[in-house]
Amino acid sequence: MVTKYQVILIGDKNSLIGNILEALFRHVAELGLNKESILVLQDSNFYTEYKKNAPAFCLYFGNTIGEFKDLCILDSLLKDATLVLPVVTDLNEFGKSTPASLKNINGFELPSLNEVEKLVACILEGLSLLRLSRRLFISYKRDESSSVAIQLFEKLEKNGFDVFLDTHSIRPGEPFQEELWHRMADTDVVVLLNTPGFLKSNWTTEELAKANSMSIGILQLIWPGHTLEREAEISIPYQLKNSDFHENTLKDETAKIVVAQIESLRARSLASRRDNIITEFISSSCGKIKADLQSEKFITVTSSNGKKHIVIPTVGVPQAFTYNQSIELVSRIKSNVVVDIYLLYDHRNIREKWLKHLDWLDSYLPIKSIKTVDVEQWLLTI
Repeated sequence: MVTKYQVILIGDKNSLIGNILEALFRHVAELGLNKESILVLQDSNFYTEYKKNAPAFCLYFGNTIGEFKDLCILDSLLKDATLVLPVVTDLNEFGKSTPASLKNINGFELPSLNEVEKLVACILEGLSLLRLSRRLFISYKRDESSSVAIQLFEKLEKNGFDVFLDTHSIRPGEPFQEELWHRMADTDVVVLLNTPGFLKSNWTTEELAKANSMSIGILQLIWPGHTLEREAEISIPYQLKNSDFHENTLKDETAKIVVAQIESLRARSLASRRDNIITEFISSSCGKIKADLQSEKFITVTSSNGKKHIVIPTVGVPQAFTYNQSIELVSRIKSNVVVDIYLLYDHRNIREKWLKHLDWLDSYLPIKSIKTVDVEQWLLTI
């Protein structure tokens, strides 16, 4: 039976709902899920189709005149501990645009189409279809684009991203190169500032090669008068014009477009990396043991005694929340023959101190971890 992820839209009838659903279903497809796995609920079908034990995320659209709709549905969702995100057109008027029961929740400002991608990312994160950590890596040539790099660092941090910028993100005493590759291994998207001299630097050329080798999505901001080099053709280009700049930085409207482009690319990038891990696992297990990929993108491995082992592909560095999400996933499967849960991850470029920490966690937690390079050896033990 396909899990139904419930997206609940209540309150005012916002004019951008159609755009929100279009972007949502596009990203759901990129994540490898069927459109049927998403159940959209509104006031017309909530009472007949809502399932309190299935994953759910609610958008409540407020208004400034204080006439709040669907309050009975809202109260029911809050009693079920469903995640509810208040959506308003202006956060300065949040107090009068939102029901009293939502005033203690951080709201989302949706004044225009530009913020739709970010809102859809909130939905996917709330449903645990995207990881909650929002990590970016800015690759640039210091003597050509430092001002824009710092501008984007600040802009993206304000939009909820954990951004790596070499001049801001490495603490004193840390090994520079190790930490740089570690952060790239755990990033969602690389923002590459493609200036005329970008590939003339050994450092930036190596960063591009690393991102490509790890299948990380790359958003290339191409400077005016500059073209896309052959070495960078696998990324998504965004050609900048002279009119996009004000002095040495991007105009605010252009920076907002860049943020929306990153939000759009993020789901595709994470889905591609996860699919690479799945493909590597299936290839290693082929002919050795029964391994089945499920619709929710986890793998069931059936041993000769009929017991099932759950393998959950994980992008980047496994974190505490990843372990907790995995337990919740297995609880939804409700199978009494599941004996073990494993997080499958690619250890390449992750710092040694983190790998030792993950080994230590394996000694104490019910969920274990497996490196992709150790899959064949692991299959011999189950």
